Amino acid sequence: MTEARPRTDDAPVSSEDRAGGPSEPGERVPTKKKQRSHSLVAQLTELPILILFAFAIAVLIKTFLVQAFFIPSESMLPTLQIGDRVLVEKLSYRFGEPDQGDVVVFARSVFGEAPDEPWLTDARNFLRELLGLPTGLEEDYIKRIVAVEGDVIAYSGKPRRLTIDGEPVEEPYIHGGEDLGSSPLTQRQCKGLRMESVDEGCRVPAGKVFVMGDNRSNSEDSRVIGPIDEDKIVGNAFVILWPPGDFGGI
Repeated sequence: MTEARPRTDDAPVSSEDRAGGPSEPGERVPTKKKQRSHSLVAQLTELPILILFAFAIAVLIKTFLVQAFFIPSESMLPTLQIGDRVLVEKLSYRFGEPDQGDVVVFARSVFGEAPDEPWLTDARNFLRELLGLPTGLEEDYIKRIVAVEGDVIAYSGKPRRLTIDGEPVEEPYIHGGEDLGSSPLTQRQCKGLRMESVDEGCRVPAGKVFVMGDNRSNSEDSRVIGPIDEDKIVGNAFVILWPPGDFGGI
């Protein structure tokens, strides 16, 4: 009769031993299917957090760095077409001054405060603005700076000619190549626009810029509302993002 010897560390290990011994009665061993299910639940739980995180980053970028804008009108033809989406950067004017020729987006409040909207409408418009989509209202104004503080500006003649400090300025971007007779700017208009009359033109006050649309005959701009405050400028439009056929710098 042979004597049973205790198993040493070198003895073969059964599958039950590797699994930690046989299951106790009523104990269930997790299956791969259940593990996958738990993993899916964990991912779904994390998804709202990831969405909120991405949204917060998008809001920060929109607020401080760059933002897409939808072009709703013809005032900047031929430079910008209706439906174009442009990218506006917001850092230049934090560290520097606006310059003649810059195409800028400025706050709607220069035309008066916007009417109060229901919070749901405000939220919808905010999300659409975040994506550079139209909101149904012409809320974002985009024009070209033609004169900055201290400049003496005049816009007269037939066709119209822009002069700064008495010197003519070439404007190859004007719709149709020339302006045959849109609203002028002479000494007669200075007082109504709250500008100082100087020589044959009007002086742009300190801290302000004078803006006009490239489509001069179809643009409500500084010839109507006067120079705008520099702190109303949202940013500098520098590239057309959409449609692909119009992609390029401004």
